[in-house]
Amino acid sequence: MRYLSILILFLSFFLFSKNSDNYNLQQDEKEEKNKKVLDFPVYANFWDSIGFFECNDILLNTPKSFNFEIYEDTIIDLHQFDNRIDIKLKFNWLYKKIRPNNKGVTSINVIENQKIISSIELNEIIGLEAFRQDNPKSRRYDEAVRDDIYMVDVNLDSYFDIKMRTQCGQACWYSYWIFNKKNNTFERNESLDSFRPYYYDCKNQIIYSYEGGSAWNSNFLAYKIINNQIHFLQSRYYERGEEYSLFIYRDANEAIISSDTIFNKEQKN
Repeated sequence: MRYLSILILFLSFFLFSKNSDNYNLQQDEKEEKNKKVLDFPVYANFWDSIGFFECNDILLNTPKSFNFEIYEDTIIDLHQFDNRIDIKLKFNWLYKKIRPNNKGVTSINVIENQKIISSIELNEIIGLEAFRQDNPKSRRYDEAVRDDIYMVDVNLDSYFDIKMRTQCGQACWYSYWIFNKKNNTFERNESLDSFRPYYYDCKNQIIYSYEGGSAWNSNFLAYKIINNQIHFLQSRYYERGEEYSLFIYRDANEAIISSDTIFNKEQKN
């Protein structure tokens, strides 16, 4: 009788464990299938047009974005634009008409208490020359100028980050240096080199970026802001053929989480 009781107890434990494993497996499969496919906002296709959702509080506390016009060695105090920070930027200038010395700004020093605390080296990043000032009303008309360095809040923390145009082809691309308010430095995020934000969802801390495309296909990425850092979250690929439309969504590990082909007969509204 004792051995029978032990056998019954063992079988009960085995069946419970098996059912528990099956339940966990089913839950994992269910969670995998139910991974949230983001609803990517419509891309307006206007140059530098950016949409915002529930961002009023953040925007009210963020200084207005602007761009510099750099013609020579220049030191600019950022405190005049944002009284929360006490650092200066020194733009180091070198311009000759012959490559590779035609880029203008070669580096940027961050200065605090009259000491350089960090430097941004640009020679290996910038692929564009400094262009001539073409505004006839400018007092420095026809001089070489670097006017594509912007101060803009990229990661929704209300502080200025640095955005700089580095490459142009059919479209232009930028590199980004995110401000670290703990040590007053700007840190480059190389994963954002193809980043072209067109929509900020401040409620969910998600940034949507248009990566490029053509009349027949397009690529979009979504980034999540976590502790002021920008992390890739999800991508959407769209392809349009004569008889179909294809949508493919991938997660941060490039695994497909949703794929859907819609044929023209199904597209009729």
